[in-house]
Amino acid sequence: MVHYFHSDIAQKYGINAAVLAAFIWECIEGKSIRQPQLHEGKVWFRCSVQMLTGFFPYLSYDEIRYALKRLIKGRVLIKGHFNESRFDRTNWYAFTEFGQYLMTESEGDYNE
Repeated sequence: MVHYFHSDIAQKYGINAAVLAAFIWECIEGKSIRQPQLHEGKVWFRCSVQMLTGFFPYLSYDEIRYALKRLIKGRVLIKGHFNESRFDRTNWYAFTEFGQYLMTESEGDYNE
């Protein structure tokens, strides 16, 4: 699997956060096998930190958790809970308007 990241996001939030943002963006845009879901007018991606370690074997559980926290604190992502079972604690992630701007602004760098 090839992973990439946006350098401007990496400068602000770190390389790990930039790699995760690019992966979640691809999933939400429907370019991957993961199915995004619509809730509250936003497209959400459901995935646990443990699942993400399978996609990123070179990142530890704590590195992924910290990178997601940086993206949420930086208002790139928001976190939600839309699970059918109240015992299911899997998080859902969506891009904020600012996050969408960062991702679409950075996409131009790859399409030239």
